[in-house]
Amino acid sequence: MGLKKIKHEAISLPRKTKLYRQTYEKALGIENVHVLKVNTFADDFGGWFKETMRLDLKGHNVALKDLGIKFRPIQANTSFLAPKTKRFWHIHFSQNEIWTTNGTIILGLIDYRPESPSYKTQMKVILSADKLIYIPAGVAHGFINPTLDFVTLNYFTDQFFVANEHTEECRIDPKEVSYDFVKPEIM
Repeated sequence: MGLKKIKHEAISLPRKTKLYRQTYEKALGIENVHVLKVNTFADDFGGWFKETMRLDLKGHNVALKDLGIKFRPIQANTSFLAPKTKRFWHIHFSQNEIWTTNGTIILGLIDYRPESPSYKTQMKVILSADKLIYIPAGVAHGFINPTLDFVTLNYFTDQFFVANEHTEECRIDPKEVSYDFVKPEIM
């Protein structure tokens, strides 16, 4: 998506006001980051059921396997995010992840894999309850819960979590990363 400055004779805006038309161009993506729709079914009482992940007999995620990615989760984690929670910029050296949520979160991603065709590409994703995102190792990510509700983030990893000097979660100082994915494009 992008914005394109336009003029229109049938509209009279205040002086020096700029008018932009939404272009709906396909945003640049990051190599092997995939946002996939998951099967979600409504129930009779206003709730829903979600097929979070389907695995083959070897434990690989079926949807990603169809895309040529062999992701075999070995740990499932849950974070309970308070309203307006922000967690900026961390990266994993070899850990790949799938994230899914019961609400809405905004993710920012930056490709820091020098061999990747999308090296240094930045990407913003609105992750809603009917989707999942696959984040490969070497792609920095951060998020915000923009809502006034608590949101549950479930994520699946192909590495075990360790809380020591060998942890796969390495923080990046947000002052070193100029990408503000929370800021709206035009206000």
